[in-house]
Amino acid sequence: MNLRPVACALVFLFLCVPAFAGEYRTVEFESLRVTLDSEWSMQTAPGYWPVRFDITNLGEDRVIEIYGHGDRWWNTGTSGNSEIRQTLRLKRGDRLKLTLSIPAFGDNDSIVFQIRERGRTLQAFTYTGYQSNKSLDEAAALIVVDPTSTLGPVAANWLRSVPIASTYRMPGTASTRLDFILDPPRLPTDWLGYTSLRAVFIGTKEWSRLSGVQREALLTWTASGGDLMFVDGDLNTLLPDPQTRPAGMTTDGNALARYYFGHILFVKSEDITTRGLADVLSATRIPEDSGRSLPANRAPDWLRLGENGFRLPIPGVEGVPARSYMAILVAFSVLIGPVNYALLWRKKRQVLLVLTAPLISVAFLVLLAGYALLGEGIGIKGRAESFTVLDQTTKHAATRATVSLYAAGMAPWNGLRFSRSTAIFPTGMDGTGSREPEAIDLTESQQFSSGIVRARAPSNFEEISYRLARERLSFSRTGGNITVVNALGANVSNLMYRSGGNLYVLSAPLRAGEQATMRAAGKGDSLALPPKFQSIAAHQQDDTYLAYLDHSPFLETGVPNVEERGSRHIVFGYAGEEP
Repeated sequence: MNLRPVACALVFLFLCVPAFAGEYRTVEFESLRVTLDSEWSMQTAPGYWPVRFDITNLGEDRVIEIYGHGDRWWNTGTSGNSEIRQTLRLKRGDRLKLTLSIPAFGDNDSIVFQIRERGRTLQAFTYTGYQSNKSLDEAAALIVVDPTSTLGPVAANWLRSVPIASTYRMPGTASTRLDFILDPPRLPTDWLGYTSLRAVFIGTKEWSRLSGVQREALLTWTASGGDLMFVDGDLNTLLPDPQTRPAGMTTDGNALARYYFGHILFVKSEDITTRGLADVLSATRIPEDSGRSLPANRAPDWLRLGENGFRLPIPGVEGVPARSYMAILVAFSVLIGPVNYALLWRKKRQVLLVLTAPLISVAFLVLLAGYALLGEGIGIKGRAESFTVLDQTTKHAATRATVSLYAAGMAPWNGLRFSRSTAIFPTGMDGTGSREPEAIDLTESQQFSSGIVRARAPSNFEEISYRLARERLSFSRTGGNITVVNALGANVSNLMYRSGGNLYVLSAPLRAGEQATMRAAGKGDSLALPPKFQSIAAHQQDDTYLAYLDHSPFLETGVPNVEERGSRHIVFGYAGEEP
């Protein structure tokens, strides 16, 4: 029997997947009406996968829980699992619309949701599977379309296809759709859900149909590094209030505007039809921006391997002292077994084994604990590289960071806690994601009780955030002198400020809350930036500054009192007009 046609058919069925994954349906049960909308792209980059819920309580006051269980696999044969939950308190007649953003970074992921009450499952939905961990060119774009708008008839022709390898192509088969289309009301209200996409296309009518929360989510994603394609519109339509536009927002001849870490491209629908979606997307593929653009695996150092499993090697931490632990375990095995038995046998008191074995075990447990405490301590050591764009005019800051942690002795008892508006990418030790079982509670924050950090093991994650920021450096000019006041909430070790075409620097570190007079920069004055941020210093504008901080008030490490070693925190600030 020739098995080749059968094998080809199986491969084709595996590869030929629809553009949508998930389900979209409404069910009523136990005095609840629940609409679950988990339809999203079948093929995404590492990031978050959004699931939208619309829940109406038709009964008495109650507390319910949304519970999700997921599994993920990698092409290397490894696997992992996750649990995600959120508790909701509902009064009679309450209607809640919310988005749960699920971390997605395996080569293949799946998840199933349940609605629970007091430990009892009220309703179970079906499994949803999708492919993540895709490259920039393989990640889907979202096209937002109102069926009644002018985009409705043409947008379907923009969708790119995923080509099936010619080896497995069969007569009459077609490539699958990579990109997907959604109606405006179905967009997520949480910006994290967009992090797994290549780009979002939206027209003026579609923009007008979005709620305020949905608009804020899209703009937050753009500020965090996303590529927003505004079709048949202009800047005044998208951001009508000039006061809300970031100070560094500029539009070049290709109608490409920089928006914090991201880009906004003002494009005509006719151009997309003529040029094709892939060609339009290429306009946002700027090499010097790749280190701070979404999807996160766009960064050139995404798969960077550090020493001893750390993406950022931590000074003084060499990783798990495996040889020392192994020597102690070997000594324990020899002593509790052959040596213990031989001594008792010589004294003809073998019955004492039931006493000596537990005593030796306790002694070695104390020895191991003492070695861990004296050799490594019980705190958490870490190293971070963070870069923040701070606009002091609009009072917003976008931050991107790489963090490595080492928990000596024991992991934090409640895991790592981040705000729900912060994107966390557990990269593991090879950049493709952590294999540890993951548990996340979204009730009050984004609490990873497991899945990122564990005792005596390297922990690595990428972090992206965008938030309101009152922190600032205030500059004033008196004659030929520049005075700076530090209100960043952290000590400034180095500072370079440009004003009137000239550069000014500090002569000594500036503590938080203090002020100093800056001097004109000389030939030897410069700040060494990581390669992916050097282009910013090369094009520094007037009334902007570069500051090195000893710690960053814009960075969340997930746990208090991290002992940072060798960290670099850089702030690129738009100072605004002098008072």
